[in-house]
Amino acid sequence: MLKTNTIMERSILTQIEGKVAYIKLNRPNKFNSFNREMALLLQDELKACAENKSIRAVVLTGEGKAFCAGQDLQEVTDPDLNPGFKKIL
Repeated sequence: MLKTNTIMERSILTQIEGKVAYIKLNRPNKFNSFNREMALLLQDELKACAENKSIRAVVLTGEGKAFCAGQDLQEVTDPDLNPGFKKIL
């Protein structure tokens, strides 16, 4: 596993087996839809994989029934959660 912290363990899971990094989207209750936190964590993990010279491939998967439902629209439509559409993209 690359970096591990409480936030990452909730929405992004990473495991390295040999020369392959497996990155799993881990919000199955939301069909792995992206919110800002998850998107930033995924970017961090992909950057760490790119910098690790022993990793030759990255497999991106999703926990539960769906791979990824896209953007979590609750973040866009809820005025208390909305960081701004441009920030999300």
